[in-house]
Amino acid sequence: MGIGSHAAVLAAGLLLVGARALAAPAHYVVFEMDGDGRVEPVYYTRVDLQPDRSRQPAQAAAALAGDEVEFRVSRGGADLGTRRVEVPLLRGEFARDPERGDGAIVATPAIDAPRSFVVRIGLDEADAIAFGSDPAQAFDLAALAARADALRLPHSAVPKIERVRGSGSPANRVDVLVFGDGYTAAQESTFHADAAILRDAFFGLTPYREYENFVNWTTAFVPSNQSGADHPPYLAGCNSQGCCGDPDMQSDPFAGQFVDTAFNGRFCTSQIHRLVTVSQGLVLAAAAAYPDWDKIVVVVNDPVYGGSGGTLSVTSTHAQANQIVLHEYGHSFTELADEYSSPYPLFPACSDLSGSTPCEANVTNQATASQVKWRSWFAPGNPIPTPPGAPGVGLFEGARYLATGMYRPVDTQCLMQFLGVPFCPVCRQEYVRTLYRGGWGTPAGGIDLVEPGSESPSPASPVAYVPGTTQTFSVTLLEPTIGDLDVQWLLDGVPVDGAHDASFEFSQSGSSPASRTLELRVIDATPFVSAGMAEGLLVHGRSWTIEVDGDVIFRDGFDIGS
Repeated sequence: MGIGSHAAVLAAGLLLVGARALAAPAHYVVFEMDGDGRVEPVYYTRVDLQPDRSRQPAQAAAALAGDEVEFRVSRGGADLGTRRVEVPLLRGEFARDPERGDGAIVATPAIDAPRSFVVRIGLDEADAIAFGSDPAQAFDLAALAARADALRLPHSAVPKIERVRGSGSPANRVDVLVFGDGYTAAQESTFHADAAILRDAFFGLTPYREYENFVNWTTAFVPSNQSGADHPPYLAGCNSQGCCGDPDMQSDPFAGQFVDTAFNGRFCTSQIHRLVTVSQGLVLAAAAAYPDWDKIVVVVNDPVYGGSGGTLSVTSTHAQANQIVLHEYGHSFTELADEYSSPYPLFPACSDLSGSTPCEANVTNQATASQVKWRSWFAPGNPIPTPPGAPGVGLFEGARYLATGMYRPVDTQCLMQFLGVPFCPVCRQEYVRTLYRGGWGTPAGGIDLVEPGSESPSPASPVAYVPGTTQTFSVTLLEPTIGDLDVQWLLDGVPVDGAHDASFEFSQSGSSPASRTLELRVIDATPFVSAGMAEGLLVHGRSWTIEVDGDVIFRDGFDIGS
């Protein structure tokens, strides 16, 4: 089933207008957290956020170490419970030899440096938040607003977005915001060209390609006073930001260069030459101009290979550096684990055998074939565990920084093990499941194949119907870029033959039955998700009650499980 491109564009525009009209004022606070877990507000502003019309509660996903912090919300002195916000550790993972196309990953243990995160919460939802049990970590939001310009990042110190391209309604999309650093005002076109290269790499990869329609890719130009990034000079034994103790810096053609950029992009963070970072606080503060973002990527205008992951994904403009973003997005969005076995001292353990923290979707310590979570993907004939060199999906030993006792789905062909290769079927599946499950931002309950607010008539009240007339029911569907939706209308639980479009015409000659239930069921028919692991995530729908000359009991629109 397909929807015409012109109709889709028009519908998207109408949804954007409607969503903007529903935006509500909210607090936007950037916090910094130190290695001891103490937080400090560094930036405050008010923004307009789109409403979260989630179709279902978000389900918890396995999380990499240190990626969430919990805080309590209150209003008028009443405790309204807890919420969580993502605070990943800074990560550095690079190709061993990018100049020769060697995709083997050399990893740096996550760095527990001060980290920044954002709390976004409606003005009518809370007037105070608190972290932990220490009263000093409780914050009155009105008081923060009053002293916003006395915080470490006053409004005058935050780089301003000059132009935004590509933004659409965030009400039912993953919103990726792309900044540049080290681009002067005269280099705006260069930034957009570099961002387009990154976009092509991102959406050229399965399964990102197949679900491009589910992502708002928004570029935001912020000019810098100078081009490039800082390359501190090499100095053996260096332990300050003014120099770099990594011997690899000796081959850096720009060693000793310092430049004035909007977000302070620099190489050799934490004395690791290729670890390129920007000021997280400045980026998150600038992102308040597009407050509905779910993920942020920063392209640093520098040709030397490098990047980083964590709260932000950062990449240089080196031809191979965009692979860092693709891999890191597997961590930050899909919550995938690394599948290589290089040691990572003190990384928190996981287990699918006990009641401890379960392992991520693409790794397991379960070696019993009938209990392996991706068993439906096993290639016929593969022994479990699976010896090296075997084709297809199996159970290959060595993953999550362990050479033994931990397993991955494929031998070598997965982006979570090697840069420059595709995702394996299990990682590919988890991306699709994550899109629909939610938990990565707004909508909290994940993507809905029925665009929220597009239903006509609204399912929020019974539809009065006059016998002998025709009543049209319609919705706007969100289709994968590549792939099909199975659409079915059901009247009183019985499928209607030939009804497979986004609209349905109902008619009835008499007044009986007096109460009818019309259901729309939409299924993503993707082969990327095993039927045994779909968990109802691929099936969405709506329900209307039709009142024919009488009173009926109403049921609101809902999502339908498999």
